[in-house]
Amino acid sequence: MVAGCGTERKSGPIVDYDSNANVLNIVAGSEHDAVFQEIVQPWCASEKLTCSMTKMGSVDQARLLQSGETPPYDAFWFASSVFQQLGDAGHQLQAVQPMFSTPLVYAGRKAEFDALGFTGREVGIEEILAAVESKKTTAWMTNPTQSNSGATVLLGFLNYFAGNGPGVALTREQLDSEPVKAGITRFARAFARTPPSTGLLMEECLAAPNECKTLFTYEDLVIERNKELVRQGQEPLQVVYPKGVLAISDAPLGFLPHGDNPGKRQNFEKLQSFLLSAQTQQKLTELGRRPITSIGLSLPDAPKDVFNSTWGIQANLAGQPITHPAAAVIEATLDNYQTVYRTPTDLVYCIDASGSMDGNGGWKGVQRAADLLFDPVESKKYLLQTGPKDRTAVLVFDTTTQSKPWTEGNSAGSLNALHNTIRDAGPSGNTGIYRCLSKAAQQFSGAADPARKRLVILMTDGADTEGGDGLDEIARTGVPVVAIGFGEGVKDAALQEIARRTGGSFLHSDDMVAALRQATGYR
Repeated sequence: MVAGCGTERKSGPIVDYDSNANVLNIVAGSEHDAVFQEIVQPWCASEKLTCSMTKMGSVDQARLLQSGETPPYDAFWFASSVFQQLGDAGHQLQAVQPMFSTPLVYAGRKAEFDALGFTGREVGIEEILAAVESKKTTAWMTNPTQSNSGATVLLGFLNYFAGNGPGVALTREQLDSEPVKAGITRFARAFARTPPSTGLLMEECLAAPNECKTLFTYEDLVIERNKELVRQGQEPLQVVYPKGVLAISDAPLGFLPHGDNPGKRQNFEKLQSFLLSAQTQQKLTELGRRPITSIGLSLPDAPKDVFNSTWGIQANLAGQPITHPAAAVIEATLDNYQTVYRTPTDLVYCIDASGSMDGNGGWKGVQRAADLLFDPVESKKYLLQTGPKDRTAVLVFDTTTQSKPWTEGNSAGSLNALHNTIRDAGPSGNTGIYRCLSKAAQQFSGAADPARKRLVILMTDGADTEGGDGLDEIARTGVPVVAIGFGEGVKDAALQEIARRTGGSFLHSDDMVAALRQATGYR
């Protein structure tokens, strides 16, 4: 998604580089949307600049910088230095500076925190883990391999389990130590759901209060959402700052040069100077961001209606944030999350191979996505690896759906078998969505194993033509369905109903590869 400012608005990702010095095309995390819309956009218009923001997750930003080609953007605005370190190992970005900061917090409804005894006091990591493990509450976070907030939470907990104090970064030796392995495996398996982006996490958590009782997210996003909840007459979220794992997001913004273009570089630096000015830093404070120019995390003059103490927000935070490890350690951490730490998952893909997928590019997208998901080299590059204890089934449907047994683990033979299911298929016939859901329900006919996650990912470009009771059957299993709609022929309402009935999610995307990757983030 792209938002424009000045005199031009764009839709979709930027394809070609624009050398016009008065154009600034910025790729940024969804966390920066409010700042872009309310602060950057008006400034660009006043300067007669045309600016755009392409929303892109932290992993995708990092991989785009690592691609070996110069992306068609003028600037990268990461949520945090964590993924900026990973993506910019070759130092392509220039003039990188943090624009503001926000700490990660643990949030939930007041009644939930009251019941847990967490209200109005410091809460330790062990207390949170114990509450989740004993089923007194549930906790969600974003998938650390796709979203900065989840990665930052993960690194904070790792530092805690390693016994590191402020200023001490996690080492590779500590990452491989038994105390860290045991602690972080507990941590990763405590989370009931891991949506792939910070925005989706908040939306889905608030929409499912019985399933999502607490979550880890950014302080500024809680403030943003609480303002909306109060305006709507709803109960705001409460926050606590987990003791010993103060982790900060610092919003680094850097310039990506494309040859010699001093005018464009000058306009970029003007934008940076504007964002770092005292007046703009005050505006950022009003949006719930902490000024990068403040002393530590202290905000003695913070607006009380924004940094609202009745929500548990602490305007003056004491303590030193954790120090992030070197890029190589972060890479190893995220690899370990995918293949060692996270809860093993039983995952069924329902993939549309109806005739219409041939003419709209959908089947080619499915084939490219299969390359990413089931090719060991590609899946590692994008942190989409199948785990050694995962069980996966790929069901390709048209008028009918062929049953497939579970494929165990992530051996080369197992992944190749999954890949071949796509390779050997081709688009034809009608669209039997509910027949595929019925087959998926049969895959989950046994009793649920509490030590495993269960998930269905449905992808289709159209409406069901064959009927059946598949939705009722999959809903009875309790397995969530992430429904992906591709192209213009999709009946969004039908897919939204599938997601609603199963406690899943709905995504509409014209980029099949990106959508399947995003959906896999729920694993």
